[in-house]
Amino acid sequence: MSDRGKIIKVLREQHLFCLTAHVLPDGDSIGSLLALGEALSRAGKDVKLFSPGIVPKKYTFLRGSDKIATAGMELQPDTVVIALDSSDPERLGTFAETAKQARCLINIDHHVTNVRYGTLNLVDPEAAATGEIIYGLLTDMGQSLTASMAEALYVAISTDTGSFKYDNTTPTTHRAAAALLEHQINPAVIAQRVFDERPLSYYMLLKEALATLELHGDNRIALITISKDMLERSGTTVEDIDGIVNYTRDIEGVELGILIYVESAEEVKVGFRSRRVDVSLLAQKFNGGGHARAAGCRIHGAYGTAKEEILLQAQKLLQQTEGKEG
Repeated sequence: MSDRGKIIKVLREQHLFCLTAHVLPDGDSIGSLLALGEALSRAGKDVKLFSPGIVPKKYTFLRGSDKIATAGMELQPDTVVIALDSSDPERLGTFAETAKQARCLINIDHHVTNVRYGTLNLVDPEAAATGEIIYGLLTDMGQSLTASMAEALYVAISTDTGSFKYDNTTPTTHRAAAALLEHQINPAVIAQRVFDERPLSYYMLLKEALATLELHGDNRIALITISKDMLERSGTTVEDIDGIVNYTRDIEGVELGILIYVESAEEVKVGFRSRRVDVSLLAQKFNGGGHARAAGCRIHGAYGTAKEEILLQAQKLLQQTEGKEG
């Protein structure tokens, strides 16, 4: 029996479940968490939902988001832990060690860099989002969807495809989205809440961030830097950084965009975006991961040194990619 079949068997037969999203939770991890959690609860299971970071404000309209705990995961001998949208156990943050102790750890994800750390693994890099995998899983189980489950899965899929703009969007993705829309959810309202509506503080941060814009490698690499001081001045938090990296890639002529967030004097968080090059390869050089067009990593070291090495490796990646294409 495949791991997919074994996972379906576990979901049907076991009773105690702890589901967790990843650090800095996004729409895919939160949407997948809520949809699968509700499905299991409706099947009579004892389900607890966790996230190692607070749910971003723009996703708090989703039903059940207020039930997601940020601490207190405790396992009984027969508790099944399900990690969603996490390419490696470290992405589970404060829940990583507890999850590893579970007798059964199910890893459901779509990142190409997933290290298959679960007792059972359902990893499909061809899927546009973990939410797409959850939709297929629930369909295979014959699970009927509620409007709230459909809304959560639609958020999961639409956010990880950039509102169906990214090249990870496939016919399967659109078929799943179309099926979800049959459940009387409103895509216009979802798009407004998730993609368009931002507090004024976000734009104050964006203004400062864009002022740091640098171009490198014959203007084919764009880099933005954000510091904690910027967050304090604008009245924003780390979750407000989400999406700002896309401004780098959207510049005409830029192939590779980079955002560096200086967390401290000894550590930076880096986001990569690209048009054609595989930035997951770049992230892996710094023990990170992600997708071909969107990836990230953390680097322990001073900002100046980290920035220099990032730009060096980014230019090498561009040269290697062009060499292969040539």
